[in-house]
Formats: sequence, C-alpha cells, structure tokens
Amino acid sequence: MQQLTYSLAPHDWAICFQDDCPMKDTCLRYAIARLAPTGITHHVTVLPTARQGDHCTLFATKEPVQIARGMKNLLPRAARGELKRLHEGLYAIFGCKSRYYLYREGKYLITPQQQQSIEALFRRHDINRMPHYDSITEEFYFPKP
Repeated sequence: MQQLTYSLAPHDWAICFQDDCPMKDTCLRYAIARLAPTGITHHVTVLPTARQGDHCTLFATKEPVQIARGMKNLLPRAARGELKRLHEGLYAIFGCKSRYYLYREGKYLITPQQQQSIEALFRRHDINRMPHYDSITEEFYFPKP
C-alpha cells in the first residue's frame, strides 16, 4: 500500500484548508493540503460554501478504496439476448460503447461507484456472482466533482 503524498493528487484537484471543518480528520482533501510543499504559493481549493453544517459536497475519504482495472472476463456465459442487455447496461454505466471498451481493456480505472453500478446490473439480471475484474488494488481515490 502506497503512502499518501501530495504528488499523488491530480494537479487540478481541489484541496482544503478549512481547519474548523468537523470532517477534516477523515477528509482526503484536507490531508493532501497538509502535505503540500512549503514552496507552493497557489492551488485550487475548496471554498467554505461547499460545506453545509456537518456535510461537505466535496468530501473525499482519506481511506484507501478498492480500484478495479480491466474487465476482460467480467461477463458470465449467458444467452445471446441476455448478453446484449448486459452490454447495453454496461454502456450506460460507462457513458457509451467505445468508453466501455477502454474500461474493459484497463485503460481507465473503474471507480467504487462504477463497481457498485455493475453489481446492481448483475443483480437486476439475476447473476448470482460478484463481477470479476482483471485486477483490484487498494489506492487513494481522488473523485472528480
């Protein structure tokens, strides 16, 4: 498992300096801000308006999450019509057919939210097994808003 460092965060990913936030101890944005090198003079930041009471619209957990890559063996053996419906569901999850194939080949990370959507798709089609990905790693996840 890799150690959390400032350089892991995408350069345009908003970080947070709100010391009075009740979620700061579990927030990845706050943790990355604390790791910023002293020579940094500017950065994209989370504004106080993102926080409504004890909730923040930009909160990201600083706990590593399971990230999947590749799905060459994702789909079970199924009848042709069933496979067509599964593919259509996957195209919807990933945005379009061509993007699905980029995810399938491991070119893009499969986020925890996408993994949950795939599990829900399997349940809707009465597939009684968990999706199988080419690889799964524990990483820090930097969600886009």
